[in-house]
Amino acid sequence: MKKFLSVLVAVLATISISASNGFTVSSVSSISSGKKIMLWTDLHVMNPALLVNAGNAWQNYLASDRKMVDKSWEIFDGMVDFALAEKPDMLLVAGDLTKDGEKQSHVYVATGLQKLVDAGIQVYVVPGNHDRGTNSNAVAYDGDVVTPVEVADDSFFEQTYATMGYQQATARDEHSLSYIVKPFQGLTLLCIDSRQGKLADGTLLWAYQQAVAARKAGEKVIAMMHHGLIEHFYKEDFFNSTALAEYHETIKDSLLSAGVHAVFTGHFHTSDIAKDYVDSEKNSIYDISTGSLISYPCDFREMVLSDDLSTLTIQTRMVTGLASESDFSNYAKGRFQSSVRKIFEAQNPLSASMKQLMASSLETIYNRLIEGATLQAEGNENLNERSEGVITDLTATLGAIKNLLGESAAMFPLFVYGEDMIASMLTDQSPYLTDRVNVTNDRELSIALDNTTTGITSIADTTTANSDDLWYTVQGVRVQQPTRAGVYVKNGKKMLVK
Repeated sequence: MKKFLSVLVAVLATISISASNGFTVSSVSSISSGKKIMLWTDLHVMNPALLVNAGNAWQNYLASDRKMVDKSWEIFDGMVDFALAEKPDMLLVAGDLTKDGEKQSHVYVATGLQKLVDAGIQVYVVPGNHDRGTNSNAVAYDGDVVTPVEVADDSFFEQTYATMGYQQATARDEHSLSYIVKPFQGLTLLCIDSRQGKLADGTLLWAYQQAVAARKAGEKVIAMMHHGLIEHFYKEDFFNSTALAEYHETIKDSLLSAGVHAVFTGHFHTSDIAKDYVDSEKNSIYDISTGSLISYPCDFREMVLSDDLSTLTIQTRMVTGLASESDFSNYAKGRFQSSVRKIFEAQNPLSASMKQLMASSLETIYNRLIEGATLQAEGNENLNERSEGVITDLTATLGAIKNLLGESAAMFPLFVYGEDMIASMLTDQSPYLTDRVNVTNDRELSIALDNTTTGITSIADTTTANSDDLWYTVQGVRVQQPTRAGVYVKNGKKMLVK
């Protein structure tokens, strides 16, 4: 009987989870023991009450955005029910909980998450760039009319999600909505508020000090923030200036030097895991970027932290079915590809006459870029046999256009960096063109949370740093004097400059 039950459990683990309301998610293999952690990001939920009448204003908004905001509340409600059934020990939500920071949308999300808290699931959230402040897109839709609605500020966010991190916090950053919690014995969770993409003054130093203190107390430390820390493909932050946190290299080096090896991020709507290190690959930090629940392929993560806290095992699941769509996966893929094309067309720098002259080549580029973006969204591009063909076609077409444009091609970043960007993206290599380049599995991965302690020996203030001393970045570049906060090497010792 025991053998039969074990086989039955294994079979059930491979079946897509389904609910009576038509909501389904993809299956994963079961992992035996440990703390179960679920991770969602970029929910972008809009309270359906803000959709008074789905007229032209609403349709125009949807046509201009790659996110399926019209499905956001249905997906969110389904995920809440799914989490109640799965009963993870902890749920992490890495920002952009709402469409554009509407107070009504925050209340809707918090009400759903409170059901999980009431069921005994620990829930911890951090804000994203769509969660507060002044946002002209925070509106109600009524036919052809849009009406501005109230947007959350720091105080409203903290109060609304009080039971989801802020009441449990063992330490708070006075400069932001960053906080520390200790969800399990021996584990510290560092929740960093990356605001609109730039940490508030003082937040990095606070985060570093909290991580160092936790490591000295014998704790393992993991972190969560909305914006990314590692370039997932070549020139990512050049082609999208808001893709990564400002001074992301400094933040990454500081956290790694403080003993943090795993950071959960969102924002880019793509499930991609990038690894980097400073001194030795054995002492690495992982940027675990997770895709949006409302952008194809609608990913979320399920993880297991081993009982001894030594290993974090990551698996990726997808929303595969909604009651409102008979073939949701293909529907979501079509929406994604349509929006990607509009983005590429809008960013085309060529004049109308040049576009007409190159119409055939441009059509090839658009189609292949869309296929490349789809492959990246699906993850593990290097393992997909279609990637090589996309790289070959795009490289050849870009080369032909560069030859046609001649010297003027240097005026367009796509023609200067495009080939390396595409190659790094579809071979899944990061950080590209460095001696630290590597390939990391985007969908399934086990990370060792070792006991490496901070290598920083002291803290310096830039106002008193002696310019005659020998200062180096952790990458080995000599600087006359530190000009911004971060980790540096001085006289053979690592220092955090604040």
